[in-house]
Amino acid sequence: MTDSQNIEWCKKGLERGHAQLYKDCAPYVYSHVKRYISDIDFRKDIMQEIFAKVFINIKQFDPQKGNFKGWIKRIAINECLQHTRKKRPLNGAKIIEASFDIKDDTPLPTDLKRSDIELIINNMPGGYKMVFMLSVIDGYTHKEIGEQLDISEATSRSQLARAKKWTKRYLRDNVQRELYG
Repeated sequence: MTDSQNIEWCKKGLERGHAQLYKDCAPYVYSHVKRYISDIDFRKDIMQEIFAKVFINIKQFDPQKGNFKGWIKRIAINECLQHTRKKRPLNGAKIIEASFDIKDDTPLPTDLKRSDIELIINNMPGGYKMVFMLSVIDGYTHKEIGEQLDISEATSRSQLARAKKWTKRYLRDNVQRELYG
């Protein structure tokens, strides 16, 4: 994808490093962006945002913690998810439905506001949150999630199950607090 020399040039703020890194990485990043974003104009905007974040944060990249391909992919996915979240309304019923079994008799809030849903999702642990968003909100399969996040389908299923348990516990605690003080 790109060599360590280009990364070092970018860390030093050299324009030739930025140009070469963009040339080397843009097709890879774009392949991820087009999976999330259907509108071509939005794709262009998001590509600009992604590379702006890459160049601003390049000094934080540490090859000891992982490879550059994984680092830039994570930035791309996060930027796409952020765009998708802004564009799509969050459906409280969908989140509650995804987290609770029909048999469960715990009283649930039925009038969740967007801010309530965002609070729930923002408080969710990172690994759970990403898989939960991709599965419940965006409708991706575990195979697609695995490809996006470089994890196995089994890990995706496991993270989603844990996210649902976490959401269930979070909602239960808050409903009980509201009902019983």
